[in-house]
Amino acid sequence: MRFLPFINFNHYEYYPPFHPSIDLRNRLPRFGLNGLKVLNVGVGEGNSGLAVQLPFIPFKRLDNIDVHQLYLDKAVCRTWAAKQVNFILADIREFDTSIYDLVLMFDVLEHLPKEDSLKVIDKIKCSQVVFIPLEKEFRENTFGVASQDHLSFWTEEDFKNKGFKTEVLKGFHKQGGKSFDALWALKYN
Repeated sequence: MRFLPFINFNHYEYYPPFHPSIDLRNRLPRFGLNGLKVLNVGVGEGNSGLAVQLPFIPFKRLDNIDVHQLYLDKAVCRTWAAKQVNFILADIREFDTSIYDLVLMFDVLEHLPKEDSLKVIDKIKCSQVVFIPLEKEFRENTFGVASQDHLSFWTEEDFKNKGFKTEVLKGFHKQGGKSFDALWALKYN
């Protein structure tokens, strides 16, 4: 586990511009972010439109987990607005989520067998924010890392049945001449 001190300047002043549909300031709880203990599952390479926003959000504590040390090593080099930031080599299937107020899973659940992902969703008792592709066929893994393979398909109903509020972003992903939807799934406890 690594700890980085709080960088004392207003990160919102430097917040990158994003379309409102993926701007995390529109998706996270409106108040009290600086008092939340947050788990970010699958920090990854940090290049997605969602991942590049996280360093700007001043959470009380942000724990980033991933199954690849290389991704954690890249993430530790960024400047983070959270008061406490940790980087942990771990698999969400075995990770204790009981201390968190909020769990973020952006483009993660589709990388696990569906029964494993459903168990993860069920074990998390705090608020959850999920962003996931609604693919009809698996995309090619261009990362060269086995854990980036897509292993499960999802529907909006999968999340509604678990008590999540959902929003489908039609045609959000475009790859190889094809487009497919993405889904926001939010459950605030």
